[in-house]
Amino acid sequence: MRKTIIAVGKVMDKVFNILELITGYAVFLFMALLFFQVFMRFVVKRPIYGIDEAVTALMIWTMCLGWCTVYWQNGHAVLEFLMKKMPMPVRRVVFALTNVLVAVISYVYVPAAWTLFNMQKKMPPVGGLPFCKAYYYALPVLVMGIIMLIMSVYKTIAFVLTWDESVCVPVEKEGGGLLD
Repeated sequence: MRKTIIAVGKVMDKVFNILELITGYAVFLFMALLFFQVFMRFVVKRPIYGIDEAVTALMIWTMCLGWCTVYWQNGHAVLEFLMKKMPMPVRRVVFALTNVLVAVISYVYVPAAWTLFNMQKKMPPVGGLPFCKAYYYALPVLVMGIIMLIMSVYKTIAFVLTWDESVCVPVEKEGGGLLD
């Protein structure tokens, strides 16, 4: 069972590395578009219709997908100085409850975002994009909710079955700056 969980985790690692790369490129794209629009608006005095809405869409998508990658990499806030001083059983309960809480919240996001998506889908497109706001206001939250639900259920099961704290605690990766 442990080998299966580890194998599933490695596959999920690869998927989320790709998701992180896509999110990084999307952040670069929306920052470049934002810079270009500011230049066009304030220097050239001829803003381009639709760029503001495209930046908003990219920003919402990157924030939702970015949160997923942060959660998967355990990059979220962990009060390590407190957790290290806790006895092992208490620490295990805290880690397990944290993942269960994320699963419950993600489970709530899915139907709520689906309802919002269906409501917004009926609205006409505005702001220069050829599709309605449902695709960049509600859909990213729906996708985030589904991804977070999958991750939190996996992390909960993996942690409870293996008691490996690296499932819940940030693990330092090799790397660093060029000057290291």
